[in-house]
Amino acid sequence: MNVIGISGVRSLTEAQEQAVRGQLRWELLLADKVHVGCARGVDALGRELAASNGKLLVVHETEGYKPWQLAQRSKRMVDAIAAEGGELHAFVNKPCPDGLTVDSWRGSGTWGTACYAASKNVPVILHKLVDCPDPSWLTQEQLAWI
Repeated sequence: MNVIGISGVRSLTEAQEQAVRGQLRWELLLADKVHVGCARGVDALGRELAASNGKLLVVHETEGYKPWQLAQRSKRMVDAIAAEGGELHAFVNKPCPDGLTVDSWRGSGTWGTACYAASKNVPVILHKLVDCPDPSWLTQEQLAWI
């Protein structure tokens, strides 16, 4: 079973939304099961497109909207993806904040989710909605997999 997870920003420009839709349609072609969060933005697009394409959809809910609650939700999603041998598709629209680590997601839940996934050896596919460099932790994790 081909399993993917979707994480991304909550606010999108119209052009970014169209880019996400196009990329998700492509990624969903081969997916059998999709894990996604309960937020607006990329999560909402992922839920919409997975459902309309008949994919098995697992929506990970949060118990509140404080940053630590959102992080807990995202970690549960990544743990589920890891257990099923899936990969994470992360849609980012800003550079990774300086100092972001697997334990400190200040400044970006999407980058934090990607960092956590990389720490769990879940392949992370970045979909950059703006031009930005890959963070060093992603490059180091990917080199460790080779």
